[in-house]
Order: sequence, then C-alpha cells, then structure tokens
Amino acid sequence: MKVLVATGSKYGSTREIGNAIAGELSQLGFDVDCMDASDVLGIHFYDAVIVGSAVYGGLWRRDASALVSDNADELRRRDVWLFSVGMSGVKAPRQETNEPRELTSLVKAHEHHTFDGALDYDRLNVGEKAIIRALNPPKGDFRDFAAIRDWARGVATELRAVAAL
Repeated sequence: MKVLVATGSKYGSTREIGNAIAGELSQLGFDVDCMDASDVLGIHFYDAVIVGSAVYGGLWRRDASALVSDNADELRRRDVWLFSVGMSGVKAPRQETNEPRELTSLVKAHEHHTFDGALDYDRLNVGEKAIIRALNPPKGDFRDFAAIRDWARGVATELRAVAAL
C-alpha cells in the first residue's frame, strides 16, 4: 500500500513529526513518501494520505490546508488522516478556528489528531516574538515521539483492516 505523509512546517518541528510517522509506517511494511505539502504534485499515486500542519494563530499553514482543500474530491476516495501540531495549552485570543475540523469533514478523514509541538523562541521573527511575549506560552520541545509512533501504528492497523476488505 502506497502512503503519502505531507506536512506544512515553518521551522521543522511538524516536518520531524511527519518523518517519524513515515518512518514508523515504513518499518511496518508500507511504501511511504514523506514530503512538504508544498512539494506534493498530486495524490493520485497514493492509496492513503496523512497530512499534518503546524498551527499558528489557530490556523493551519496555507500549503497544508490548500493540499487538502484543492484535492478534496480525490481525498474523499482515499483513506485520510490529518494532524495538527501546536502548543495545546496556548489559546490565542479571538483566533479560535474550526479549520482542522472543517478539513476533516471535507475529506471524510478517519481522524484529526493534535500533537504538542516545539517552541524555540530564538528562531522566531520579530512579529512572532511580540505575539509570544504577549501570550507567554511555555517554551521548549513538547513533542512526544513515543505517542507519535503509537498513533502511526494505529493508522497502520486501520490501513491493514481496510486493505483486508
């Protein structure tokens, strides 16, 4: 089974999560391509698609959300999982969004999962630093790669069940 793992990542944290998911699926015997969402030329080669995005101000990155919305018809005919990466304890004022839920519904994805990300203050631009100072979120790497690999194994279990039908 051919699987695409595509990510929208600005500083690499989400990309590293996508790589971990792809690596786990590959070890479990799946044929996996992992790439940035902006580099995906089409999804017609894939039996299943996993798309993840960093979340900024409550929104997915444009490249990841565009990949999902622009390919919605094809994605509805495939097995799809979505994931978001952000700082779950941080709520940006007046920027709540249902975008991940809407994208999940749009393509009839099996699931949308949220993972905690990493916040490296030194890598942020001036505008981002101003926002972060105002929100005062915890800084550091909060990714749980054991949980990420567990989630990927759950996806693999569902893919095997679908393939057996």
